[in-house]
Amino acid sequence: MTINRKRIFAFTATVIILCTIIAATIPRVLEEVRLGLDLKGGFEVLYEAQPLKPGGVITPESLRQTAASLEKRVNALGTSEPEIWTEGTNRIRVRLPGVTDEQHIRELLGKPAELTVVGPDGSLELRGDDFVEGETLAVRDELGHPGVLVTLKNPDKLKEMSTRLLNRQIRFELDGELLTDPFVQAVMTNGQMRIVGAFSQKEASELADIINMGALPLKLNEKLNQTIGASLGQEALTQTLRAAAIGSIVVLLFMLIFYRLPGLIASFTLITYGWMLLICFNLVQAVMTLPGIAAFVLGVGMAVDANIITYERIKEELRTGKSLPSALTAGSRHSFRTIMDSNVTALISAICMFSLGSGAIKGFAVTMILSIVLSILTNVYFSQWLLRQLGRSGRLQNSRWYSVKPSEIHTFGAHEAHEVTASHRSFNFTGSRKWFYAFSGVLSVIGIASLLIQQVNYGVDFRAGTSLDIQLSQSITQPQAESIIREAGFQPAVVTIGGEAADRVSLRFNETFPPDSGNASIIGNALTARIGGTASLEENTVDPDIAREFAKKAGLAVALSCLAILVYVGLRFEKRFAFGAIIALLHDVFVVITIFSIFQLEINLPFIAAMLTIIGYSINDTVVIFDRIRENLKGGVPRDRMQLEHIVNTSINQTLLRSVNTFLCVLFASAAILFWGSESIRLFSLAMTLGLITGVYSSVCIASQMWLSLTLRKLSREERNAVDDTDPYRMSALQLEYEDADEPAR
Repeated sequence: MTINRKRIFAFTATVIILCTIIAATIPRVLEEVRLGLDLKGGFEVLYEAQPLKPGGVITPESLRQTAASLEKRVNALGTSEPEIWTEGTNRIRVRLPGVTDEQHIRELLGKPAELTVVGPDGSLELRGDDFVEGETLAVRDELGHPGVLVTLKNPDKLKEMSTRLLNRQIRFELDGELLTDPFVQAVMTNGQMRIVGAFSQKEASELADIINMGALPLKLNEKLNQTIGASLGQEALTQTLRAAAIGSIVVLLFMLIFYRLPGLIASFTLITYGWMLLICFNLVQAVMTLPGIAAFVLGVGMAVDANIITYERIKEELRTGKSLPSALTAGSRHSFRTIMDSNVTALISAICMFSLGSGAIKGFAVTMILSIVLSILTNVYFSQWLLRQLGRSGRLQNSRWYSVKPSEIHTFGAHEAHEVTASHRSFNFTGSRKWFYAFSGVLSVIGIASLLIQQVNYGVDFRAGTSLDIQLSQSITQPQAESIIREAGFQPAVVTIGGEAADRVSLRFNETFPPDSGNASIIGNALTARIGGTASLEENTVDPDIAREFAKKAGLAVALSCLAILVYVGLRFEKRFAFGAIIALLHDVFVVITIFSIFQLEINLPFIAAMLTIIGYSINDTVVIFDRIRENLKGGVPRDRMQLEHIVNTSINQTLLRSVNTFLCVLFASAAILFWGSESIRLFSLAMTLGLITGVYSSVCIASQMWLSLTLRKLSREERNAVDDTDPYRMSALQLEYEDADEPAR
């Protein structure tokens, strides 16, 4: 084969230029990543606003102005990078990084905004409740100049003040800060005053909104709060980054060793993928949290899947005796639809998580969505383009570079080609399906019994209450911790000791700590006073209303994700595939919940994020097998039970190495977070790891076997209803189904 220097130059130039750009920009990209509170410490609180006066109505303007008032109070304290925004119709979320005296800030933020009118001598003339709620308007005078028209409840009070302060200056203040300082130019007898000045229309509207907000001050009730010590956040960041580095390096080494030259290209595109993901993260101004880093690492493992599907298909084509350029073309073409189907199903789970999640879970979902989109760009289009440049350059044509030994290469026809790809690793999965059903049935019985007897250990996210995680500089035993906490006057429902040196105390209280109690600090001080050293605290308080809302949204997210995937698989394949896929998904989720129930591990919001990720990963694996079954069905009409079982078994074996390799890559990432990551996301990582194992099992042993059982029943009915079974030209309805269903894809 002649050497194509243009392709070699295109490959080399692309790699060198991209490496240079990544090396030059990555320091700044990393600097611009915004860290969440769980990584740098700080305070977060969710307020629910209520009118101070009975019968009051919260308007969008009053809620927005209350949030602006909170921001001004926070800025006055010199807090860096405060984040304050409204949620829904009556909530305000405040996120303050680097706060040390959170008790003082909670007291400051909890006070209603105070609107006052002050006379020239500093005396109080009017309060916010003297104004008619919602009646302050931005207006224009006869000459078109913007102004503000204010209406008072008591016209006599306004008449008396304007008479006494005629031609003198008054001040409108909110929380002691000047809003405007007009002169009283006339005696006002109708209960209305017009404020004029050098206003723009926008400034007049904002002033009117502020006065309306001050006329109906809102009471802010804490519904959820989280406090994380700075040292605890820094430690979590260090541990999780270490885990991320270990997991990513192991994945890259695995690809290099197992796939050789394509593995080298995959490693390069994975690095490109990670760099682009960070850039996109910064562009959308997302906040990197502990679950976000976990999603990033898991994304690396899952992004490998697109490469593995393509490379395994190329290896299959090479084994049939095709030339390298032909194998690259055929492998890329046949793998594309499978990759897109599997990524769409994973995207559905991530979108459900984003739509119904909150806080760090929403950040996790953002990372997953970006990961999926960028994975398609880098690990499908870009990776395949690079591989084509090398494969068609005339260099590196030996099949060993592509992890295929010459002894594995055979020359067969189209039908035999499917057989040879599975012949060297054939296992009889379909023959063992009854054992698989029995094993899963036993697991289900154990799970139901555990759920009935001891139920599940809900965390404060779903049960309501307060949880404390206290990182100590000294080790402590459980009896010590229980005794100290009891002597301090507290009775937690759960006390556990964790950490590598038994230096982390986790407490859960069924009741919520009052905002001004300072109970977390009291407990931390009691522990350090007895054992010495220092303590860094993480406090999470969830109101019962929010806990019920979290539980409702969590259940809805899982149900919606399963339903959306059911519809998609039903449309892309057919209803028996969809049924098998949903049974497998429910199986995966139920097995993980069973294990958490048996060992009474805590179920919280990150656990739900893990479940949704498992759903996306599991259906990804299932779709790959389903797609191969559908492809093999077009190669020959299954005339009896044995032929159909053979097709399913062959399809599983053809995709088995892909399933195992993808599982290992994602497992490397998940296990790294589990063993070396932060204690805060250890249970999340455990749920993910368990879900990965059950996902591979269910895809191979449940989903495909369930489709086979349903299809065999259909064929049995057709045989019983057939009028002329001896017609040699009769094609089964099953075969026609898949030929017709695939027409649009062609």
